[in-house]
Amino acid sequence: MAAIAVTENELNSTNDNPVVMPEADNVFHGGNFHGDYISLEMDKLKLAISKLSVLAERQLNFLLNKKLNRKFPPFLNKKKLGFNFGLQGMQFLATSTTAENQSLSNSVYVHSISNNNDNQDVVSMGTNSAIIARKVIDNSYEVVAVLTLAVCQAIDLLSTEESQKLCKNTLSLHGLIRKQVAVVEDDVPQFENIRKVIDILKENEL
Repeated sequence: MAAIAVTENELNSTNDNPVVMPEADNVFHGGNFHGDYISLEMDKLKLAISKLSVLAERQLNFLLNKKLNRKFPPFLNKKKLGFNFGLQGMQFLATSTTAENQSLSNSVYVHSISNNNDNQDVVSMGTNSAIIARKVIDNSYEVVAVLTLAVCQAIDLLSTEESQKLCKNTLSLHGLIRKQVAVVEDDVPQFENIRKVIDILKENEL
């Protein structure tokens, strides 16, 4: 919420330099264009979102690792292990994307390169920070989408009695996903299904 408040405040502020105010009979030189506040909030945002993707990836790993969950087949595979791979390919996507988020989460806010004959001697890098934050958010949607598919796959592997014990919200999410994405059985490309789940996550309050 802090990132939203700061961003809205900056977007609605005066950012010219100088600010000419005839009614005050003054010209203000305040450096109001400086993107320092945005840069800091975007750094904080991408750090928090990146940590969310780390959590989602670890939950995914738990569901796909039989030695950890002691309940589901490896990679939530519904067919013969060795001939079919279940969600193994999607896990590679989630893990590599999470790793990318971790590498992108280094601060941009603390970096500055002087330019304009050193007239601009402290530069916020706010645009860079915002662009990278957007990338981290997009990446995290991919990771959470794969986790969502894994959760739905796990539900499909439960017995009827076990699935009936799940909470209403979980079953509602499962039903929403299954309307557009089928259970994974054969080894076929899943990128379109991942995109569908991302759209579902963006369009619905879950």
